[in-house]
Amino acid sequence: EVRPIFRALGEIAEVHDCAILMIGHLNKASGSQSTYRGLGSIDMTAAVRSLLFIGKVRDDPTTRVLTHEKSSLAPPGKSLAFSLGDISIDDVQLFLNSKESLSKKTIDEIWLVVRMVLDVAFEDGLIPSNPSKSKRLRNPSKKKSTRLPLTTKEAEDIEAHLPDIPKLLDRRYVALLLYCPARSEDIRGIRMKDIDPHKMLIRIERSVTYAKAKTIIGDPKTEAGFRHMLMLPKLWDVLALTPEEMHDPAAYLLHMRDDTHQPLTFQANRRLWERVCAAINVYGKTPHCFRHTFATRAYRAGVSEKTLQSMGGWADLKTMQNVYIHTQEEDLENARRLLPLL
Repeated sequence: EVRPIFRALGEIAEVHDCAILMIGHLNKASGSQSTYRGLGSIDMTAAVRSLLFIGKVRDDPTTRVLTHEKSSLAPPGKSLAFSLGDISIDDVQLFLNSKESLSKKTIDEIWLVVRMVLDVAFEDGLIPSNPSKSKRLRNPSKKKSTRLPLTTKEAEDIEAHLPDIPKLLDRRYVALLLYCPARSEDIRGIRMKDIDPHKMLIRIERSVTYAKAKTIIGDPKTEAGFRHMLMLPKLWDVLALTPEEMHDPAAYLLHMRDDTHQPLTFQANRRLWERVCAAINVYGKTPHCFRHTFATRAYRAGVSEKTLQSMGGWADLKTMQNVYIHTQEEDLENARRLLPLL
């Protein structure tokens, strides 16, 4: 019963690149090994890679000892003795303030763990209340999440090195990022029937996303996401579609190796980007940064905002203007040339 649940938790941890922390209690039995005293299935103790115990010191009821009972991946840590005095709301806020350089989401996750730990401490009588639940506390994050576009030089360098990407599937993906204002999930959802080589258009009418490493085929993010994107001649050249591929309208452009009717799984999509990063320099950018890059370069080239909004599937014009279109060095140089004409 436990292993399937743990496998699902493992997939979640892999998706979010994190560890899963479980907090449990021991039963009241005495005289048996601590590893057999956990409430619930013994398989929990057997399955985890690291197991910590906190116990009381017999002659000192205010002191606890933390021991590393099991460590499958590294040498066990040293035992630690500690005691909990009164923890105030200000103490919790000071701790959170020390993490202000982290993102709001990360601090929220740390805060959740603190609440869980102090809940256990409260239940065990170590503290009179849980101060981490106070409404006076605030998330102090000062980190702003910004996705910067590639510079013109960086984008041109990636374009020049497209032939250096060994796999055709990977080249297609990067070319679509470069030459279209598409979200990654939109690109994964493109089927052969969505590609019109006569009108040189690509229709976006589905997305492929992931939840708990499971593949979900659904609609685009918003109603505006149902749209057509222009297919530039150089994109068509990189796609290099064969007549056999075009004759299978249900096939995905980016598909699994053994089944053209199956879009990329989470693992396959991750490996694709790892291969791309190993083959060429993407300047530390994520696939979503390419969407910012296209919007910035297209606007600079003179594409009207309404046309760009339609092609990119932005539901709100202001979001595209204020978030996706960036001012770069080239724009400042253009302004330098134009201002003397005033």
